[in-house]
Amino acid sequence: MSWQWWTAQGFGLVGLIFAIVSYQQRTTIKLMWSKSISTLCVFAGFVFLGNVPAMIMNGAGVLRNGVAMFFAYKPSTDRKYKLVGGGVIIALLIVLNIVFWKNYYSLYSMILGALFVITYFQSTSARIRHLSVISETAAVVYYSLLLSPMNIAIEAFGLISSAVGIVRVDIPDVVIEREMNEEIEKGQDDEWE
Repeated sequence: MSWQWWTAQGFGLVGLIFAIVSYQQRTTIKLMWSKSISTLCVFAGFVFLGNVPAMIMNGAGVLRNGVAMFFAYKPSTDRKYKLVGGGVIIALLIVLNIVFWKNYYSLYSMILGALFVITYFQSTSARIRHLSVISETAAVVYYSLLLSPMNIAIEAFGLISSAVGIVRVDIPDVVIEREMNEEIEKGQDDEWE
């Protein structure tokens, strides 16, 4: 195994750590910062390996995360700007994968990249975690086809971390919100009696 392979695995290990941490964040901004560092590390690893479809997908992922973080910092941004930003990134993915077409991996890279754009352009960290279950599962399949063990681990741990985040953060938040709503409704019912 070459030094490029080992360097890519090192970047992958750092990406793995940030992927695990990312889905445990309560705020969208913290989640996106962690995920951005993870995606940047994975991109750097594929640069060393020379895998063009994976570089395109992860390079677009770095851009996607940057734009998504901008929208996270400005939650009042009109929805049409988010749709245009996501559409431009998806169009970029399609064009670059067609220009640098290798094989069916390029097609999968386009589809998976678009799925990640949809996932990370959500307005709440809870929605991102829920859609991540789908996109991370698809990413595990993609990296399995590429025979990339560190990236399989990153996406598998990302999938597990997303599920843990749903159980640890989202479900208790829903229960607390439901209990608060029931107390408010009960208080309103008492006022009428």
